[in-house]
Amino acid sequence: MAASAATLVNQLSRHFEALAPHVSDALNSTNLTKGLVTAFVGYLALVRVLRFERYRVIHRKYQKKYEDRTLTPEEAQKVMFVSCGYDMPLIVNYSLAFALLKTYAIPSISRLLSATKQLKSNETISKRYADTELMLSTWVACPLSGHTRDDKSDEFDPRAMIAVARMNQLHSKYKILPACLVTIDVGELKSYCIFWIEIGNRMGIQGIPGTPEEMRIWARAYEEECMAPNILNHEVAGYTTEELLYPVPTAFGIRNWVEGLTVCMLDEPARKAMLKPAQPLYKHLIIWALVKSIALFQKWLMLPRADSNYRFPVAIEFNRKADGSINPMMHPNKYAVRPWYKPEPTTIFGKAWERFLVLAKWHSEVPKSSLRSDGYRLEEMGPLETEKVGNLEALRDAEKLMGCPITGVFAR
Repeated sequence: MAASAATLVNQLSRHFEALAPHVSDALNSTNLTKGLVTAFVGYLALVRVLRFERYRVIHRKYQKKYEDRTLTPEEAQKVMFVSCGYDMPLIVNYSLAFALLKTYAIPSISRLLSATKQLKSNETISKRYADTELMLSTWVACPLSGHTRDDKSDEFDPRAMIAVARMNQLHSKYKILPACLVTIDVGELKSYCIFWIEIGNRMGIQGIPGTPEEMRIWARAYEEECMAPNILNHEVAGYTTEELLYPVPTAFGIRNWVEGLTVCMLDEPARKAMLKPAQPLYKHLIIWALVKSIALFQKWLMLPRADSNYRFPVAIEFNRKADGSINPMMHPNKYAVRPWYKPEPTTIFGKAWERFLVLAKWHSEVPKSSLRSDGYRLEEMGPLETEKVGNLEALRDAEKLMGCPITGVFAR
């Protein structure tokens, strides 16, 4: 009996010895899994704390004014810049691009754009797109008051009002209904609404509603009255879509397929007015899934951006010369298909890189002087034939909008 027990013990011992490495691996695997889960949960907590810190700070500062309805346009600009400058600059930027695209569904606008011939060639399309994006981004990124964003510097920043004045000047020779310039739905945050109402006022637009809800109703009513199917809508929208989709290959119908995705981002009245074909359900689902995935990823998995200067179309910080002084010639942080205002490279590697971007169809040309590689001044923006026309008048108009003279490097 004792011998049998000893034999059983020896057999069990051998089995346990054989299983020991596997048990150890399982325990190590379990510890590794627990460690990974703990690290992931810790990362989520860190993102949650840091991601919303800038949001909490800005709302603590201005929440009382918002509730009391005393929030100024300058303060609303600072509130909205948290989202459009730090949290989701690309989403906001492309949303604005599609909002502008939506205006082409209104025959009076597409007819005017077609008549000006500013959307009839690759050169004019790229420049108009680049200039419009830069001017609108300047309104958002640069302080309405003319003072720098931190309010602690004595440097003067008149760029926002120069951009508004130049936009007013470029549109002044055309008969444009005021409502045509404000068909963008800016109602996600009331600070956006306050800001864009102020921009509209400074553009001389009358009768702008005072709340996001009223603006939605107002915009819908305008669309129902003025939006209608027209072949010019289709043509003008097509030119801009070609510009946006230039890097997408045409082989195997890839670009046509992707163009269908852009149609899914238009609402039905705009799609019909542009004479765009209805898209299958699966493409709408792709867009829905993509937008939702980006939103979830940014909200829960992305640490906050340290700054916005290189993720926004406009370089918010001043361009500096070697001696530290401000250079009034500016360069964008992102470029159109034709790289307007992009500096010419000075190194062999830089020149090779620019040629690679052309071969990869990211750009259609390398930077050069005819594309104003030395930079831009806001009062010179617009069609090339008006580049040197009305510059002083634009600066004088900007001074009136700010209520003070423009001095220093931005003056003439």
